[in-house]
Amino acid sequence: MDLGRTFRTLRPLHWSQLAARARIALLGRRRPAQRARDFGTPAALPLLPTPHEVDISGLGDGRFRHLNAERRLGTGPVAWQLGAIAAERLWVVTLHYHEWAAELARANPALLERLLRDWIQACDPDDDDALALAWNAYAIATRIPNWVRAWQAGAIGPGFRSEFLASLWRQAAFLAANLEWDLRANHLLRDAAGLAWAGRFFDHAPWRRTAAELALAQAREQVSAEGLHFELSPMYHDHALHDLGELCALLPELAPLRETAARMRAASLRLRHPDGDIALLNDASLTPRPRWSRGAEAGPEPAARVSPDSFFFRDQLVCYRGEPWSLFFDVGAIGPDCQPGHAHADSLSIEASYAGARLFVDPGTYAYDLDARRRYDRSTAAHNTVALDRQDSSEVWHIFRVGRRARPIEPRASFARGGLEASGSHDGYDHLPGRPRHRREVALEGARLRVRDRIGGDGTHELEGGWLLAPAVRAAAAPGGFRLGSARGELRVAIEGPPQLRRELATRAYHPEFGVELETQRLAWHYRGPLPVEITTVVEPA
Repeated sequence: MDLGRTFRTLRPLHWSQLAARARIALLGRRRPAQRARDFGTPAALPLLPTPHEVDISGLGDGRFRHLNAERRLGTGPVAWQLGAIAAERLWVVTLHYHEWAAELARANPALLERLLRDWIQACDPDDDDALALAWNAYAIATRIPNWVRAWQAGAIGPGFRSEFLASLWRQAAFLAANLEWDLRANHLLRDAAGLAWAGRFFDHAPWRRTAAELALAQAREQVSAEGLHFELSPMYHDHALHDLGELCALLPELAPLRETAARMRAASLRLRHPDGDIALLNDASLTPRPRWSRGAEAGPEPAARVSPDSFFFRDQLVCYRGEPWSLFFDVGAIGPDCQPGHAHADSLSIEASYAGARLFVDPGTYAYDLDARRRYDRSTAAHNTVALDRQDSSEVWHIFRVGRRARPIEPRASFARGGLEASGSHDGYDHLPGRPRHRREVALEGARLRVRDRIGGDGTHELEGGWLLAPAVRAAAAPGGFRLGSARGELRVAIEGPPQLRRELATRAYHPEFGVELETQRLAWHYRGPLPVEITTVVEPA
């Protein structure tokens, strides 16, 4: 064990997180016992839409497809993938969300009942193999509304009613006893939404009260005055907004949540490229995302149209929308100190579209497994920024861990004269000899983009940077840089620096969706020599 890295990882956390994790390690999860009871008639709830489109075509013969991967798990009994899972953990935990339940309730109630009966029998929380993923609190909070929607569809017959309601009650009781105070962040908002569904469905005041208190406190903690979710992932921003929308509908007495959701809806529009999809900052995937977030309105309820104009999320993110450029410049912290698990070491990275199509892209997120893909997706060298001495600007490790965190320094942005001038720096490399520090200046005027990277400090260092291209863009080497071609026209990219600067056209991976790997090109540059040094990239029509 690297004790220094472990200390740097734990030091910024809340004491409540450490206490919660210690309790789990010593005592395990609390497992409420199953109790026989008369549930009466469950309360009527608002008919809220399912968040995602789900492929149910293979369920009848035991094929499950989600996250761009299909697995044959059988029909009787189903192999629910219990026990220790080292690979494809995200695929397996998503299997236990039961997002297929509502649609299957309408299309094939008999098959739904067979699958749910099988799951209840196979996934008993008294079995340790079921705890990790099937009875993961986040999975339960996601599963509860899917079961309730199946009930609302009238798919639960009288012969299954008691067993169904008993299991649903036990899941809610387990969730209430195991709120994710160790993880916090978007997990607690999802926990609140799951408890609100159960509290309303069973007319259980303690669960409703806990959901309300949790939702109000976490909305204050997690959402900035400008509506940006503090994990700084556009995907998790939309997931948190979806949960707030459901909480507003289930607990209408919570007026402050509606105001928070309105701010988040406006921010959600500003986090999108001209193609309508999100920027892939930090952990993010183009699918699955809440169904409503692909429409014109950014929210689970109708909202006033907010123009996705240029906007500076103060000290965090510059969003520029112009013609022909749209650009996202990450000038902030990598995420909240209490939960940087979805952070990448991407300080000062840029995503950009040109003439309405993506040009410079983030590497994306393939999966949440401890493997080379996860390491690549989070690394500084995979992003459109500068890496020093083959190290990451923030100390990302394992699957969701971060030790040393890069802190932003003097981020600025202005949108004068119809263009953009922005700059920022960070201290992520201050621990290296000579205390090198990366400062980036971005200027947009008309069709010309200029990015100036200045690395100050002392000593000899190895630098690498570059630009990951969208797969639809093709590049070729040219004097002093590269030429880019696509359906939107040709661009010239000049990368200027000292004589030691070496340019390279490389092949890299791009993960725009979970489980999807595409091959694309990277305009890479390398430098080894003394500091300070300045590298300037200029992109303009060929």
